[in-house]
Amino acid sequence: MPIGAGALETDLLLQDWLMPGQHVESMVYHPDPGESTALGVMKGGATLPSPPSSGLGHVAIRTSEAELHVPVLGKGECTIKATYVPEAGHSPEHVQFVGDATGWTPQDANPQENGSWTYDLTLLPGSHPYQWVVDGNWKLDSRNPMSVSNGMGGQNSALVVETPSAPSLKAHGQGSKVFLSTDGPATLLVMMDNHVVHFGDHDNAVVLPLSLQGEPVGRRHLRAWAAHNGGISQDLLLPIEDNEVITQTDQLTRSDWHIATMYFLMVDRFADGNPDNNEPVQDSEIQPEANHQGGDLQGVEQRLRSGYFQDLGINTVWISPVTQNAEGAWGLWQDSARTDITSRFSGYHGYWPVSCTRVDRRFGSQSALEALTQSAHEHEMNVVLDYVANHVHQDHPLMEVHPDWTTDLYLPNGTMNTEKWDEHRLTTWFDTFMPTLDFERNEVSEVMSDSAAWWAYHSGIDGFRHDATKHIPESFWRKLTYKLKEAQQQNGKRIFQIGETYGSPDLIGSYLSSGMIDAQFDFNLYDKLLGAIAFDDGNWEDLVQTNRESLQAYGAHHLMGNITGNQDRPRFTSLADGSLDPQEDTKFQGWTQDIQHNGDQGYAKMRLLMAYLMSVPGIPCVYYGDEIADVGGNDPDNRRMMRFESLNEQEKRTRDWTSNWAKLRTSHMAMLYGTTEFTLLSPDVLLVTRTYLDQQVHVALNRSGVAQPMDLASLTPDDGQDAPALVYLAGQESTTELEPFGAVAFEIDTH
Repeated sequence: MPIGAGALETDLLLQDWLMPGQHVESMVYHPDPGESTALGVMKGGATLPSPPSSGLGHVAIRTSEAELHVPVLGKGECTIKATYVPEAGHSPEHVQFVGDATGWTPQDANPQENGSWTYDLTLLPGSHPYQWVVDGNWKLDSRNPMSVSNGMGGQNSALVVETPSAPSLKAHGQGSKVFLSTDGPATLLVMMDNHVVHFGDHDNAVVLPLSLQGEPVGRRHLRAWAAHNGGISQDLLLPIEDNEVITQTDQLTRSDWHIATMYFLMVDRFADGNPDNNEPVQDSEIQPEANHQGGDLQGVEQRLRSGYFQDLGINTVWISPVTQNAEGAWGLWQDSARTDITSRFSGYHGYWPVSCTRVDRRFGSQSALEALTQSAHEHEMNVVLDYVANHVHQDHPLMEVHPDWTTDLYLPNGTMNTEKWDEHRLTTWFDTFMPTLDFERNEVSEVMSDSAAWWAYHSGIDGFRHDATKHIPESFWRKLTYKLKEAQQQNGKRIFQIGETYGSPDLIGSYLSSGMIDAQFDFNLYDKLLGAIAFDDGNWEDLVQTNRESLQAYGAHHLMGNITGNQDRPRFTSLADGSLDPQEDTKFQGWTQDIQHNGDQGYAKMRLLMAYLMSVPGIPCVYYGDEIADVGGNDPDNRRMMRFESLNEQEKRTRDWTSNWAKLRTSHMAMLYGTTEFTLLSPDVLLVTRTYLDQQVHVALNRSGVAQPMDLASLTPDDGQDAPALVYLAGQESTTELEPFGAVAFEIDTH
């Protein structure tokens, strides 16, 4: 992965780019074409002194075996002073700044002699939501007209850092010939896998021919960037097979993770394949919704073999944790206003491990897991295993042998360190019976990374979804990834890793590198999707801005997970059709209301959400039940048992729509490896354009509840020719107007 160079020095850990057994002999930094600086290597690290002047450079790392090159991209950071000016006649005693830049943890502002308060920030280009906390009260900034949706029907103020203008970079050609072109002066960096093939300054627009002949056969990747005055283009990524550019998706396999379409299922709530292992906890304090309901690994495999996932267009199944979980009833949900509604919980969800390597008998067995992964591979599918490293249940044998291996439950001021997700993110406990492990202790990190790596040798899985990623130090992820590289050297399989982190793009991106994890879920994008599609007062602008920021932060060909929902969120459909009030406690609503569909609008908006996720970079991730627009409040109402039969017509339509869009995505190279453009055709109609070589796919989406005309004049030059012919690909059948909450994908026939 590229190095993101900050405003000042950037520290590097060389292990990130090495395989086990490799050692660095020298490092040279090339901040600009024709310039080089030798970097000192000390204790496995080095330091970049400054970002490249154009925004684009690279580092050459020489080992005893070979030389490899790592691209360096300037992050475009800048320093901003946020200022709060009190209302006339009001002199607050305490003012704090809170926003995505602080992990939504209030930070003290500095009082000024003129009565104002200031807070200094270093921000990336993009829109940064925030509020002021004035004497304990959260407030929008009345002096700032810029605001963005908070994804739940409300607003935050926003600090906007402009993104530098970037040159355009395009690729044309086929076979063994590729031509790269820019639209103006640019520094151009071109790499074949991890080796630079061109790095140069071009004073004017350039067409650069590249020949792919004479290279080793097999799968390779051509990567390219263009930059000018700090503005960096979207990267190009062209998969190469036997010295020719891949132009058809049937040349791709499940090992090409850009083709992944993921399905997240909670094992206990999906399908019951073996009633003999059904063991709900016998405790009257557990409501049925919070108890085991019988789903197991055999049920997942049966549905896989029946073709359910393949028919849906899914090629990657993410299963919830399957390790042995605690017995009995734990925890307590109780609303503060109504003490008559309470429930404890069983470990049906899998997130309370009492073993890190043994499959819970209620989910099946080790052989059942291996049978599932084998069946998946026979059907050209991947299996991603949810893994919990941050904590164990108090009944885990580890706690009896090493009770001191945890962080402190109590803070120095005597308060409990529970659910302090941002204030004490590396030490907080999820609950009093779930000790958080102290990964600052090397022995803890060694044992837990060994336990995770064990699955790479003994289960057949293809990847991990890592729970609570941001609550674990980066050192652990580096240790685990190093051990997974060792496993790769032995069995030839590279394990894909995707994490769960709520926070700013800067925090999320801090865990992404060649030495840590490959991707994370983009919850910021989901929040803006929710605001744009579910709520009538939303807009496309906030969503497009956030999506552009994601492309800039994670790369235009990132593997971030783009979700339809998950086990910790109320169901999208129920927010979209008004069954849930986002201003109220959605867990309470789930416990106290029989939430069902409120008309057909929730189905239609879910279909629009699906179309968007299948059309933008990243891995679409369908939460089980969303393919039929299932309903529910928050946990555990969003974890109802999956329904496969007796679907109504809207549910069938939504499932078919999901299937059609997923298959469209995986049948067009432009939808997988294309660059991305966003165009607002009108306030309610968004056009997404994906371009790969000479293939271009357009997706038009209508967030309005009324039909909208499609103005296609912006798609072709005004040359006096007749309107272009449209080739329908997916969505609604009309390509002249968009249905309410409709979407359509098409190509333009220019021949």
